[in-house]
Amino acid sequence: MSDQDLPLLSNIHQVRARHYLIHLKPNFDTKTIQGKVYIFFEPTTSCEKRGKCCTRDCFCLNSEIEDFVNTSSDISQQVTYKKEDGNLHNKKSDTVSKLHCNKDKGDCRANKTDVKSKEVLDEEIKIVLDCCDIRVKSVAEVSCENVDMLKYLNPNHPRECSVAFNFWSYRKHLPLQYVVDPWCIKIWKEDSTSIEQLPQAVCIDYETTPQGKSLFWRNDQDGNPCVFTPAAAINNRSVLPCQDPPSAMATWQAWVTVNKEYSVSLTGDYRPVKFVGCVEDYVEDIASLHHLNKKCCTVSERNSDIVFSRDGTDEWNTSTVCMYFYTTMVLPIATIAIAIGKWKTEILRTVHSKHFQEKKDEGEKIRYPCCHYEYPCHQKTLLWMNEIPLSVTYPPSCWASVKPLISFLPYAVEAAIHLLGVYPCCRLELVILPPCFGSLGLASPNLIFLSPTVAIDDPAAYIRLSHEISHAWFGINIGAQDWTEEWLSEGFATYMEDSIYAEAAMAYEKARNTISNQTVGKIPGNSSELVWSGAEGSSGCEGGGNPNSSSFKINDYGVVDHGHKSIVDSEVICFHDNTESDAMSKELYSGSSDLHHTRAHGGGKDCITCDKSPGIDSVFEGRKPVCDENNRNSQIFKKNLYFIKSSSLKLNKEKLEELSDVRAHIRYRTLASELENSTDELQTLRPMQGENLVGIDGINYVKNGLNPEKTFLQVHYLKGYFLLKFLSKLVGRAKFDAMMKHYVSVYHGQLVLSRHILDNFINTFPEVLEKGITRKILYNVWLHQPGLNTEIKEMYGNINNDLVTEVRQHFHYWEKFNTSRKRSGMVVKKVKVQLEAFHFSDQLVLLLEYFLQLPKLYHKTLGEINEYYSMAAQCGDVRHRWCELIIKNNYKDLTEIERFLLKDQSMGVYLYGELMISRKVKHKHLAERVFAKTRKDMDENAQLTVSAMLYGE
Repeated sequence: MSDQDLPLLSNIHQVRARHYLIHLKPNFDTKTIQGKVYIFFEPTTSCEKRGKCCTRDCFCLNSEIEDFVNTSSDISQQVTYKKEDGNLHNKKSDTVSKLHCNKDKGDCRANKTDVKSKEVLDEEIKIVLDCCDIRVKSVAEVSCENVDMLKYLNPNHPRECSVAFNFWSYRKHLPLQYVVDPWCIKIWKEDSTSIEQLPQAVCIDYETTPQGKSLFWRNDQDGNPCVFTPAAAINNRSVLPCQDPPSAMATWQAWVTVNKEYSVSLTGDYRPVKFVGCVEDYVEDIASLHHLNKKCCTVSERNSDIVFSRDGTDEWNTSTVCMYFYTTMVLPIATIAIAIGKWKTEILRTVHSKHFQEKKDEGEKIRYPCCHYEYPCHQKTLLWMNEIPLSVTYPPSCWASVKPLISFLPYAVEAAIHLLGVYPCCRLELVILPPCFGSLGLASPNLIFLSPTVAIDDPAAYIRLSHEISHAWFGINIGAQDWTEEWLSEGFATYMEDSIYAEAAMAYEKARNTISNQTVGKIPGNSSELVWSGAEGSSGCEGGGNPNSSSFKINDYGVVDHGHKSIVDSEVICFHDNTESDAMSKELYSGSSDLHHTRAHGGGKDCITCDKSPGIDSVFEGRKPVCDENNRNSQIFKKNLYFIKSSSLKLNKEKLEELSDVRAHIRYRTLASELENSTDELQTLRPMQGENLVGIDGINYVKNGLNPEKTFLQVHYLKGYFLLKFLSKLVGRAKFDAMMKHYVSVYHGQLVLSRHILDNFINTFPEVLEKGITRKILYNVWLHQPGLNTEIKEMYGNINNDLVTEVRQHFHYWEKFNTSRKRSGMVVKKVKVQLEAFHFSDQLVLLLEYFLQLPKLYHKTLGEINEYYSMAAQCGDVRHRWCELIIKNNYKDLTEIERFLLKDQSMGVYLYGELMISRKVKHKHLAERVFAKTRKDMDENAQLTVSAMLYGE
């Protein structure tokens, strides 16, 4: 074993945690969380030991279910459901008897006699939980006498009791023996010799530590303290003791007590219940109800916050509030995510949880049997909710940059539902995290974290959002049984993001065009049309300063207002016209107060007034706008003008397919570069080839689970994406996407391996066998072989379409410009460039890729390119490549590199390497200076990687 392999120490082959009651009290002064968790255990069933998921009633055939599930065409013909007397019944009872085999209901439970004979050990039987960097204060067994334990052990039982924690707090607690090791805690009772003698309910009182890797204690964009889970390599082990292996799935309820000025985002099914004070204050009158098995405070209004207080009012009579969340889907504990900060939350419109065309024939629609742990399942759409509530949480200063992205959000969710079927989660909350967040995005159940780098109005950001939304199906609803086969989540999400974006973009543009045609204002003395949107009192808004705009009524999210309350405090100008006059250009560039001024969030009271508008970098610095940032704001407006023609582009399927091909080509170039600079063992999609990594001590490990280099590689994203693209080309995109939707229906709620998708593909399209495409070939060529296979290069090593032709025109122009400046040696004061503007920022990414292949670009050329394309105002992908170009050509102005390393930390790690490779003293000094500023905010992997680049540590 290597120190870069992650140990999985929980003894899930003996005992399983079914449910967690978690209470967290964060302290921002000490950067710790006071935690208490109640965990409910059962012996591992015989089915679970064989990799199945039956806990009580056996619903699988031990030897036949796998073949049955993989036979897609047979299932679709045999299994349909209809509603009778409020329940789901199968039209073909023979099929049901096969799936839910007519065995004795106790068959799948561990036989007590058998357990005693096999599990007797030389020492006490222990419960082993994974944890790291946690201070354990006490461990106790909690009395379960006279309690219906199925409420906690059976996930089919509703988990809505908002005071369940109180009931168990007042139960009898008996101390247990325990020992805390660096990677686990071991718990046991004296003289216990069998699994049955272990406690059913265990309480662990503990405290997290500031150095725990599962939590980031940072300041946000406004300078306020916050904490969030950053998708650490050790998952949530330093948040709470838990069973961490992916197959150890459970449900949970969580209470988070914070000062009332903080908001809490957590992966609960619904928006939280709020308790004034702390939930423990409500124990006296609630615990007795629970004990008598009566109905207690269940969540009746699931889509809005509910407030409980001791005196029955909603008044805040204490400085703290307790937020209560719960989940019903059985999932690995690693999927819990939490973010706490002094942030705002806006409620968006809801979207339908299933495509509208399914409503007409719901009762007759084909459904597939549930082969997962039993819980209220989204596939049983007759019992599932009709709408998915959406919301966004953000630091207040980020509203202007967040608004365009959340305008797109409902369209992206609806497109994903159309392509993949019923939305598997109960809600979706988008949270904008600080720049130190180490990823561009992170999806967990009901919750998506985004870096501020992608909170912009740009198709590249919308595609990233589409990627994270698709994880609701790939990664959450269908997980990887082997964590080293990450492509089963990331490759699938990368494949789906283009399709989701394409469908959403057309619907989004149609809605925006409809609004712009209905509610249009005119610039005085100019023929160009503007769409105005903003809060009451903003210029151009209803009731605002424009006397000709009283009929305007555009709501906050880009659709015609139907009476929703406006929450926008800044005015936004969007262009929707083909014409572009010099007069308008001059007016915008001049900083006209009528068109150029944007009020600060909060009504503009704190905005420093000057001749030009305040700079938007205040969003990142967490300070008031200052006049020194005017250049940045001017570049934003110039970017809008440069891409103005893209707003007049009529998006259609063909144009979006061209964009998809451009992105595929860029991904090919990225993958080829990564494979040249990484080790072979990090380049395979199935590194364990179906085997477990087991040490001589019998402990299972996740190969390279702690390897910091792996964190920054996109191999599983890109090679997995190209494999799916290859398969789709074999049978046609439409047929393949239909197979993907079927795959989701069959394997929903389960953990899968690579063979499941490959078998499903071959069973669905047996004709590919005639082309020599077998599972063995796919394993050898795509999953087990490092490097770049020829199929990828043949597909996307080179492409030709209209979008690429436009890029090459730009490239040839600048290439000629570069050589002409060299020959003449003339100094040109101003160059008038006449090129067709790009429609998509991905074209600019590709252009910069071409520039990076040139031996040299002269500084005059770089200056003109920077000015023409307004590089500082572009998306992160563009700016990253622009920084590479600056470094390669030793450009004198390093301002953009420093800004990128400070504000775009999720993408900046590679730039440190580029700076050091250049061997320029000024580049090295810049890297060291910025690293000194940001080191304390970086996650451990980023720190180690950058430190190795700079100092060889």
